[in-house]
Amino acid sequence: MTGWITSRLHRFGKARGGNVAILVALGSTFLLAAGAVGVDLGLVFQERRKAQAAADIAAMMGAIDPTQANTMARRSLGDNGYGSAVATVDPGTYDASVPGVAPANRFHPGSSPANAVRVGLSTAVPITFGRTIGLAGSIPLRVVGTAASAQFAAFSIGSGTLQVSNGITNALLGAMLGTQLSLSVNDYNTLLGTRVDGLRVLDALATSLNLSAANYADLAQANASVGQILMALRVAAQGNNGAVNALTGILNALPNAGPTVPIGQVDPLGDAAALAPQRGLAGATVDVMSVLGATAALANGQNQVSVDLGATIPGLLSTRLTVAIGERRRSSGWVRPGGPNATIQTAQTRLLIEATASAPLGLGTLTIPIYAEVAPAQATLQALSCIGGARQVTISAQTGLATLAVANVPRSAITGGNTSPNLSQPATLIALPLVNVSGRAVMTIGSTTQTLVFNEADITNHTVKTVSSSGLTQSLTGSLLGSLALNINGIGVSPLLQTSLSATFAALAPTLDLVLDSTLRSLGLRLGYADVDVDGVLCSQAVLVQ
Repeated sequence: MTGWITSRLHRFGKARGGNVAILVALGSTFLLAAGAVGVDLGLVFQERRKAQAAADIAAMMGAIDPTQANTMARRSLGDNGYGSAVATVDPGTYDASVPGVAPANRFHPGSSPANAVRVGLSTAVPITFGRTIGLAGSIPLRVVGTAASAQFAAFSIGSGTLQVSNGITNALLGAMLGTQLSLSVNDYNTLLGTRVDGLRVLDALATSLNLSAANYADLAQANASVGQILMALRVAAQGNNGAVNALTGILNALPNAGPTVPIGQVDPLGDAAALAPQRGLAGATVDVMSVLGATAALANGQNQVSVDLGATIPGLLSTRLTVAIGERRRSSGWVRPGGPNATIQTAQTRLLIEATASAPLGLGTLTIPIYAEVAPAQATLQALSCIGGARQVTISAQTGLATLAVANVPRSAITGGNTSPNLSQPATLIALPLVNVSGRAVMTIGSTTQTLVFNEADITNHTVKTVSSSGLTQSLTGSLLGSLALNINGIGVSPLLQTSLSATFAALAPTLDLVLDSTLRSLGLRLGYADVDVDGVLCSQAVLVQ
């Protein structure tokens, strides 16, 4: 019997019939198991996409108003079927402006002022077929969405350059650019009335700088030559033949491409730079003349500008301007209330006008040195509302302290430093061999702060609103010259000379007002004023950043 069993086993071991059927049966089992797991994994991936979309939408809803983030985000999760899921809602700040920081580290939960929201969503996906091979009945999922507020306003501070004197403006702008300009008043008025999309200027610069793949934040950190910026303005102004022709005239007058200047100081992104915005977005509009002036001022740096106007000013024998130019009209780029760039300032500007005219009583030539200093004015974005399609922007504006004087101020004292010239010494007005008439007067215009509210119509029409200091008179130079303390050779003047000089000063005051006002307005400034307008409001709610 034992031999028979052994024989049978030996024969069974050698048999090959039915092997394929066995292998097919075993292989089919594994294939069916893999297919079942594949179906479950497909469901998991589908549910993950659905959960991620819900988290992203919730984050964007929360970022519309980070102060209401928890309520809005959880309401959105509930509307998308995740009302009972475990979720976290964390307001914080998002900043992509620091080079080298990984995207995952740009969000800072709990930081203030909050401009972004991160929503974490935890859920589980039940599986069916995986259970047959011993897998758990559900697979846990965790998704995170981060969105940042995209409600921004852009505004400018300076003085409304409502009129220009082509002689003075050509001389000042040309001196800063290192050339001679011959633009007409009409050319300047065209540039003043032309606004272009600031991001289209950056697009044109990207092409010129071979940075077509860069985002706007990268472009704003780059440098460009004066010529490249003017060409970019010309590209952005296409369709406005007057502006294109005026910019072409300036480009043709440049002896070379000129020095390079920081793009972000000419065409700023403001707080929007922290979101590293991608190309193709709509930007705030910028005033072409303001960008042109800012470019020229940056190109000139801290160099003193000295312009001899000769006898071109009617009523004066000669006029010389010496200017230490700060920043002209400033634009904020896209900023938000409470953001790091919500306050912008103009810079201190000093100006010396040396004018000569015929002196009364046959006393030869009368020299009138008028010194003007405009301290920084500033504006702060206080509030922004986009409710119901009706935009409203609230800005606090402050004029800069202004000083006007007739005193002995040497040209070398007109600098961009922190030290103002000494105004204590009288200026020599008439110098004759035996007669020396001198005088001194100082006028200070105080600082004033006011809250300005721009409604939908103001924003659409680019309405300029002005804050003015108290104590302003119709003729600043008239008031200054009228208060001159005069003396001859160190003693008082006779009533006849006092009366004659007073009449001469009164007659010259309108002309000197024109020179002072035109010069400062060519720089985007006025004594005792801060003019503010809103360049745009972005109400696109929020954008995903992670």
